[in-house]
Amino acid sequence: MSRPSIVDDDLVNGIRARSDEAFAALYRILASDLLSFANGMLRDRGAAEDAVQQAFLELARAAHTITGDGRSLRAWMYRSVRFTCLDEVRRRKRRPEEPTDRLPDTGRVDPSLPDPTVQEALMRLSDRHRAIVVLRHVIGCSVDEIAEILGTNRTAVYAASVRAERRLAKELTNVEYPFDAASQQVADQDTTGGTG
Repeated sequence: MSRPSIVDDDLVNGIRARSDEAFAALYRILASDLLSFANGMLRDRGAAEDAVQQAFLELARAAHTITGDGRSLRAWMYRSVRFTCLDEVRRRKRRPEEPTDRLPDTGRVDPSLPDPTVQEALMRLSDRHRAIVVLRHVIGCSVDEIAEILGTNRTAVYAASVRAERRLAKELTNVEYPFDAASQQVADQDTTGGTG
């Protein structure tokens, strides 16, 4: 699990000023984690890359309207990627692709995610639960960071995280996965004032 990178206020000011250097620096800081998040949501590396690219295009268009600090910008980028992924999931449900012998499977394995069995189980979770699990256990976001990204509060994130982890554990009937212990550690940290 990686630890999310920090976006400082100077970088945010550079983005507002539409500095090419600031956009390049933000890309270096966030692109890898955003790609892992998008791939965790879609399990399709090409579509995940498109979602990240779309987020940066939206940022370029909206740079002058960005408010807040580096943490707010980081959350804004994750929300943009998430909404693009949700649009892609809805599009796929409306027009599912018909596999044939001539077309390869579009689901690619992301090396930053767990093994393919876990990836398949993740895809059976709801979009919200999948987002929470990927943000928490793949990207390494805190409960507060996830709450900001999803536009909710830490209590709702914690409760949804516990449900998502239990659902994932149920999906992984043949794989022992230590999510209950991880959830308990998060709960202990949250109640004792530690970082979550």
